[in-house]
Amino acid sequence: MTFYYSIKQIARSPLKSLLFFLLIGGCAFFLALGGSFWYMGSDDLQNFDEKYTTIGTVEQKYEGTTTTSHWDPEAEAYEYYSGGYYGEWLDEDVLDFEGADYILEPRQRPFFGAYIENLYDGIGSPDMGTVEATPVETGAMYPSLLMRVVRTIDGTMEEGELFYLCDHQNPEPDVLEAGKSYVMQIQMRTFAHGPAVKEGEEILEYWLAPGITSTQYTLENEQVYDPVNEEERYYDEVTDGFYETERGKRWLKLASFQELKMRTIPVQPTDGTDLLMHFYNGEAQITEGRDITEEEYRQGAKVCLVPEFLAMRLGVGVGDKLNLPLYYADYSSSVGDASILGSQGPVLFNILNAQGELYEVFNEQEYEIVGIYTAEDKGSGSYSAGENEVVIPWNAVPENCWKDNIVGVAPMTGATTSFQIPNGTIEEFQEKWKSLGIDDLEIRFYDMGYTQLKENLENRELMSVVFLVSGCVMAVMILCFFSNLFITGQRERIAAERLMGRTKRQCALSILTGMLILSAAGCISGSGAGWLASEKAAESVGDTLEFDRTYSDNAVADAEPAEEPEPPGVGLPCATGAVLLAASAAVSAGYMGKTLKKEPLRMLGEIEE
Repeated sequence: MTFYYSIKQIARSPLKSLLFFLLIGGCAFFLALGGSFWYMGSDDLQNFDEKYTTIGTVEQKYEGTTTTSHWDPEAEAYEYYSGGYYGEWLDEDVLDFEGADYILEPRQRPFFGAYIENLYDGIGSPDMGTVEATPVETGAMYPSLLMRVVRTIDGTMEEGELFYLCDHQNPEPDVLEAGKSYVMQIQMRTFAHGPAVKEGEEILEYWLAPGITSTQYTLENEQVYDPVNEEERYYDEVTDGFYETERGKRWLKLASFQELKMRTIPVQPTDGTDLLMHFYNGEAQITEGRDITEEEYRQGAKVCLVPEFLAMRLGVGVGDKLNLPLYYADYSSSVGDASILGSQGPVLFNILNAQGELYEVFNEQEYEIVGIYTAEDKGSGSYSAGENEVVIPWNAVPENCWKDNIVGVAPMTGATTSFQIPNGTIEEFQEKWKSLGIDDLEIRFYDMGYTQLKENLENRELMSVVFLVSGCVMAVMILCFFSNLFITGQRERIAAERLMGRTKRQCALSILTGMLILSAAGCISGSGAGWLASEKAAESVGDTLEFDRTYSDNAVADAEPAEEPEPPGVGLPCATGAVLLAASAAVSAGYMGKTLKKEPLRMLGEIEE
């Protein structure tokens, strides 16, 4: 009967009851939604910084443009091209300025060449070689001139073999005389052409390669003087006693060219795997073992990462040792560039130094393979992984021990120079860098979307606080108002029931049952709606993060989509609804208790007044 009369009393004031239901449901909705946002935000913020890395790449800009010419032998005229040129090359030290809070300092990285004896079992490539040859007939080296091999110094050509030679670079090509022998390094390039080529014959011709021309540089980017090659010449006439001369001895040393080329792999020293863009952007991924740790990078541990294909060719795996005899350092390009340009490996330079000697090994150590990775070519160009590229800690090799083995230099590029800064400090870094007034370097930042995600999480956290505070304030005000309204409006009934002999507890139960039922219904409805809204909000947040976010002109986010935030389970809205219902019971019980303290006759007297 208590339940019946309580509900009947609520039904007598439908507008007031409906308003209370809607308002208490709104409070429950805000509390459930705010709690859900807080849960998702706190879950994402946990170890948030550890999930993201901010790196910067450095590239020297062109100082201006210049016009260069290129001889077109077919048109018998020069072609002119406009291209950029560098001013004074800047060193990485210009990035060491006050206030630069680096985690990993900027460094222009060379890549090393390592000779792996058991890498290649073939006999060489016909695409390139060093031969002594004679022209079949006297003629200029343009158009294609038919030559016969007299002696093979390096490569797979056999004595007596015929080939076409052509010089496309010289507007006045040299004339080679029949009956004389010439030593040269040749490389297969384009189709043969001209009167010497038989009609309908399609055969590739060879161009002259650099041969014994030295490409050795110092750490100061200065080419080492080579007295033998003051006049750059890519071939020599072979006369009696020629191979006893200084130039002749150098030509004979080119017999090791293909041997080195086929057995050389690029080794990339770095201070962190994420500084290599192919690892940072997910193009390269470790499939076996693990990454090199920060401690191993810092201490220069003798560990390495090896590409899967190379590991298979060498028959090695995680935990095995790999001996790396390093014999040259190349600053002129990235490993990705070298692999694109080098059809048979990374050796694109002359194997002789300015003294005419083969580059000697400057460092040889055994490295433990801790991880094996695969790399997918996503068209990243210079930023791509190199063929057979092995990654080692920078500190594993003594600093600048390669100073006498530098085979090429170039200004800093984004693929060779990078650094790491704390997450969320891009704007601060840019402001300090701009204050230096250095305009010759372009710095681009990559933060995996950290800046936008952090802002999104902070906004979500603020929104959760607003919803929670709004829900709590509304709940207190609504409960106080309606508790007072429901209970005050039934003072006559309370007094009558007390005079009829009912206990205070029975009166409270009779009066509050209907109100608590309405409150429970509102809490359940509002909490359920808040839970459903939080799921929709989580899906919306995930959708808005699935695009490449640009932070500024020189700061780009990673293109990988962020993980969709995980909405809370049904337990959280149930908890917020239960807390609100308990608060409703407490507040109404407080008002009820205050009313029941008065004597029934006094209560009736106050009503009459």
